[in-house]
Amino acid sequence: MAASWKRDSRHSSTRKVPKTESVSSNGDNMTGRSDTKKPSWATKSPEQVKKIELLREIDQLEKQICAIEREKGTHLYGKRNDFRKDYCTMEEQEMKMVSDRKTEKSRLQNHLTKLRHQVDKFQYELQNVKPTPEFLEKLKELMESIEASLNDFKEQQKTIYEQLMRDELVISQEVAELDKHFDLWSQLPPVTIPEDKPAKKTTIKNGKKSILADMPPEVAAFERFLQQTGGHRGGWDEYDHGTFMRIRNKHKGKVIFMDEAASSLPGRTFTDVKEHEAWYQEYTSLMEKKKEAIQKWRLVKEAKKDELLKQADRHEQDEASTNEKKASARAKKLEDERRERLSQLNAWKVQKELEKAQAEEKKLLENRKQMKRFEQEKQRQLEVKAKLEELRERRAEEEEYLAARAQERLETEREERRRVAQQEVKRFRERDRQKQEEQMIKEKEREAAEQERAKKLKRLKGQDSKKDKRLREHQQKDLYYPFLTELFHHGEQGYPNIHFRCNKNS
Repeated sequence: MAASWKRDSRHSSTRKVPKTESVSSNGDNMTGRSDTKKPSWATKSPEQVKKIELLREIDQLEKQICAIEREKGTHLYGKRNDFRKDYCTMEEQEMKMVSDRKTEKSRLQNHLTKLRHQVDKFQYELQNVKPTPEFLEKLKELMESIEASLNDFKEQQKTIYEQLMRDELVISQEVAELDKHFDLWSQLPPVTIPEDKPAKKTTIKNGKKSILADMPPEVAAFERFLQQTGGHRGGWDEYDHGTFMRIRNKHKGKVIFMDEAASSLPGRTFTDVKEHEAWYQEYTSLMEKKKEAIQKWRLVKEAKKDELLKQADRHEQDEASTNEKKASARAKKLEDERRERLSQLNAWKVQKELEKAQAEEKKLLENRKQMKRFEQEKQRQLEVKAKLEELRERRAEEEEYLAARAQERLETEREERRRVAQQEVKRFRERDRQKQEEQMIKEKEREAAEQERAKKLKRLKGQDSKKDKRLREHQQKDLYYPFLTELFHHGEQGYPNIHFRCNKNS
């Protein structure tokens, strides 16, 4: 149980095995670089090397424990195991022990966390030491509280450890006794079981009778029965025996099931089924006797265990007086240590008072120097402030003067722009007026010219109407005469069907 508790505590702690050395070396070997800085075991301290090796060994042991746990669960608590019902009690006991270990681990973690908080609080108070009686009394109370918590924790763990040692002693004795029985049982000769026919009864030699004598009679009878009749299925294969049990359970063991079993099992006769039924009844009877014998054997073992516990209690009572003497001596030693710590605390208190006085005197001198430096700095700041004020006023006057000059220039430029704009407006208006007058004059001249041209055209139209008529006729003749001449010239050759009559005078 102690080993299991230690294993659970290792599982609960968060550990990281350093792997930087192996990873770095592998990476350098893969890349083929030799100029990089490789970590070496020579740079590690012996304590670090020992710690790393221990963590690796613990990790390997944890993996082995997990593998063993899986193998145990498969072989003992598997659903296909024929003796699963026999191991249910052990499985429940194991689950209870695991639950107890988890509870104990949680309780220990809470207690250790509480102790850690107290120690941290004490360290924090030591960082802010105040030489006052109240503060010293507070430190004293914290120290006594931490010491009392540690002593209680040690006593509790000591009691638990002693109980675990007693349990380990009892369990070791039981395991040793069981080992003897297992050794005796392993010396039994192997029995060969035929496939079809039930095994013949085997005779045990006189030398082996002593081995069976160490076993409970019912267990020995049951084992002998199994050896002689072909195991837990009476020499039948798994299918035939399973079919037999299914039909038997269906009819609840009544005799009428034998006919159905004989017809359902090819190769098995009614006689075989009847013999198997007789074998099964004897098998169940011997099995019940075996269970009762094992129960009685357990009761005997419990009685022996109680006797061993009583012996351990007597041994504990014998050691109680010695432990009481050791406890009184330890208490006296603790009292002496407490008085020694109190004397050291008083000496430390006097030393702190002296250091406090010296520190206050030093602080007073430092304050005076600081006040003097402060006054000098303040005077210098006032002078600088006056100079800055004077400079600020001078700069403000200059800025005001520059602003006034800029405003005057702005007004002058604005007035000049206004005057130029007015002149430009007058010039543009005069130019537009002149353009309008010139346009009106041109328009009147154009109208007069148009009127004069119209009069001339009207006068010339009356005089030249006859001349124009003759001129138009002459122009028409000039246009059509060449075409008609050509047609007349080619009329008879090119156009035989056309007859022209052309009068040149006309």
